Amino acid sequence: MSKTTRGPWLRAATVLAAIAVLTASLATGCGGASGPTGLLEGKVTLGPITPVEQMGGEPDSGPYAAIIDVATPDGDVVETVESGSDGAFSMRLPAGSYRLVPRSPQDSPLPYAAPLDTTIVAGKTTDVEIAYDSGIR
Repeated sequence: MSKTTRGPWLRAATVLAAIAVLTASLATGCGGASGPTGLLEGKVTLGPITPVEQMGGEPDSGPYAAIIDVATPDGDVVETVESGSDGAFSMRLPAGSYRLVPRSPQDSPLPYAAPLDTTIVAGKTTDVEIAYDSGIR
């Protein structure tokens, strides 16, 4: 290539490389998944829901609509998910370790559910159950 044709090719290659780097950084900064993902599916329950549980009776818990923060092991919240009125939730996450941190209602310690550690495996579904304690005794 001559000097006069090499200049435009070099500029074009530089511009394309800059666009690729910018696109990749924007996708990561906007929450784009960086790598293989897995599916997190869960069920949230609340119990007890009656003051006196009968031996051999109906289960004393039911579905619960809740807000759950999905955090890294270091505590950085990366996503938030809400369970429906049926207690179910589902979301896709990059493979890795997470801590699910169920929220209690504002200005109230109850109902309460303990944080739950889980691992998402690429291409797999991870099922979790989160049980809120209503405080009824």
